[in-house]
Amino acid sequence: MLKRKHIEPIIHAVVWLSGYLAIILWVNTLGSFKSTDGTILLPVTIGTLLNICLFYTISLVLIPRYSATKKAGIFLLSSFSLWVGLTALETGIDYLLFINYYSTEDEGFWGQLLINLLFNFIIFSLALGYGFTKSWLRNEKQRQQLKEEMLQAELNFLKAQVNPHFLFNVLNMAYASAAGNGDERTAGIVEKLANLMRYMLYESNVQRVELSRELEYIGSFIELQKMRLSPELQTTVKFIVEGDHIKYKIAPLILIPFVENAFKHGIRLDKPSDILIRLKLNDRQLYFEVQNSIAQARKEPGQKAGGVGLENVKKRLALLYPSTHQLQISRKDDKFSTSLNLKLD
Repeated sequence: MLKRKHIEPIIHAVVWLSGYLAIILWVNTLGSFKSTDGTILLPVTIGTLLNICLFYTISLVLIPRYSATKKAGIFLLSSFSLWVGLTALETGIDYLLFINYYSTEDEGFWGQLLINLLFNFIIFSLALGYGFTKSWLRNEKQRQQLKEEMLQAELNFLKAQVNPHFLFNVLNMAYASAAGNGDERTAGIVEKLANLMRYMLYESNVQRVELSRELEYIGSFIELQKMRLSPELQTTVKFIVEGDHIKYKIAPLILIPFVENAFKHGIRLDKPSDILIRLKLNDRQLYFEVQNSIAQARKEPGQKAGGVGLENVKKRLALLYPSTHQLQISRKDDKFSTSLNLKLD
């Protein structure tokens, strides 16, 4: 039984083959070429191959590449150049090889070029229609998938909020008990944990938060992680913020997965570990970089580098900042790094 993903390629192959055979079998004359003496075969074969190249390069390469970045000028120039260039190539092959070889008539190059341009414009138009339709359907499918995933995440979040007031009361009680007994370290851990949970449960339920508040959350998270690390592990953690971040807003909890990933996978037991977290602001452009050592851990079959957290944040970035972010994830030797360029509101 045919799978759904195989149906569309089969339809394309049938359409191209049918068009090719229709011209070969039923068209008697095509310019200087005739079906009776077989001179039509090679020109139609080469023309069909070039038309296939024109159609799929525009619809499957240029449209997905430039529609995401909204660079209409570059797209139009690239598409127009491809259409004219392939048409000129087809005309040159016809004129220099086949017309001079088969035809006894004086066929003009420019007249042949105009005819090919008009015919290939039909292919050009069909490629635009197919490409933009396919791109729109793909984007709609991604948006619907992201919407469903966000709805499921929201439902899971609501399920997790069984009784946050009770939880905060317990944390406050634990903090008071630790502070009353002189255990300042435990009191500090409980206090930071309460602040983190308060931000996650109450303050992050909006589309955008103050960037300064998000950075405060990241700083508290880092301090909490440092408290739980044993001094014998020799872990160096640097958190650097450069630029004025007071007046900007950002989607809540969009940066923290990179930091969580660094602490989860970057703490080594056998030798010193390094974690570098750097945020730099230049006007509205945010650059966020996280580098960490790679701990030697057994990787499950099929598991991607960075795990589920980074995959989820990729989807959130695609939904919240579809054309205003660039994310790079790399692994080299014993270092894992992520870098995010983001244009802020």
